[in-house]
Amino acid sequence: MVRASRARSGAGPAPARCAGCRTMPLPLPATARPLPARLWLGACALLLLAAALPAEAARLALVVGNDRYQHVTPLRNARNDAQSLAQELQAAGFQVTTVLDGTREQMHDQIDGFLRRIEKGDEVVFFFSGHGSQPPQLGPYLLPVDIKVTGERAIQRDGLSLEQLVDDLNQRARFSLIIVDACRDDPFRATTAGRSLPPGSSLSRIEPPKGSMIIMAASKGQQALDRLGDSDPVPNGLFTRELIKQMRNVGVSAAEMLKRVRSSVETKASAVNHQQRPSLVDESSTDFFFYPPKPGSAVATPGPVQPATLPAAALAPAAQPVPRQGGTPEAAAPAPAPATPANALQAEFELWDRAANSKRREDYEAYLRAYPKGRYAERVREALKQLP
Repeated sequence: MVRASRARSGAGPAPARCAGCRTMPLPLPATARPLPARLWLGACALLLLAAALPAEAARLALVVGNDRYQHVTPLRNARNDAQSLAQELQAAGFQVTTVLDGTREQMHDQIDGFLRRIEKGDEVVFFFSGHGSQPPQLGPYLLPVDIKVTGERAIQRDGLSLEQLVDDLNQRARFSLIIVDACRDDPFRATTAGRSLPPGSSLSRIEPPKGSMIIMAASKGQQALDRLGDSDPVPNGLFTRELIKQMRNVGVSAAEMLKRVRSSVETKASAVNHQQRPSLVDESSTDFFFYPPKPGSAVATPGPVQPATLPAAALAPAAQPVPRQGGTPEAAAPAPAPATPANALQAEFELWDRAANSKRREDYEAYLRAYPKGRYAERVREALKQLP
């Protein structure tokens, strides 16, 4: 260690010092001189201010789609729903984690990892499409694809408690939106093992804590429609397709948007003689937007929701509803395309939706003229081949 009194290299011997003399410090070079007190105070103030500012809030989403159930009736469009919604959430600025055909281990691991990422002030969306169940005296559970029907304890052990998940999200996030697209009747009435749970195992409404919002695709005891008929070309369930359509609107709060989804789903299900009314519980303490209003524009406020209008073809009596309760699982949807602006997505979807409902050649051709390489172009061309 070099002492301060040591002579500099190349210099003569240090001068003698008398007893009692005060040691004079060597002058510091210009580059090492201390900053003026005012600059030090200013730097400290900036550091304290930066520490006091909250970190930028993140938008996080966990999306689960389970089709290929091994011991209960498989589904058809849950994976498609999850992938479609994941794409929309990415376009809205969310960091999305997607789980397809999740086993018990995968679902619990992904939930644990997702919860660890959430910080105070974050905005969080959780979406589940698949089977759910609620044994007597228990809360609602979301089911992995490898669950076995051996009784209520199996549901508690292997399922994902919706109530616990809501509480965990609420403790961490500023706002949490939980979306459950599952039948709310009993999925175990007919299983490969020939077993069933007691009556009354359908999902019940739960009351979320303050700061949360929950919407379920159907009311208690109802089945969520996978499609509006055997010829329905849209690869998403009724609830998810209406959710995607409404969430693209700029400047519409989540509370107002979900009321529109509920009205539209109920109207379209009724048109094919089916009862499906999404259940909405709103305990949010602040407005949440997928696409916030533009500066200077008005925010859409809740009011009377007008019923959705349907083309005549959608009201045809031949269209039979297909509940979300079975069938051979379809192949997974293609990987999401790059995100595009919300207004462009909305315009393309509306043109496609009009053609898919009317099934008229001129509407299909109008879509192809506007979007020859669009997201639905291949489906439109296939539909045109089926027309006489």
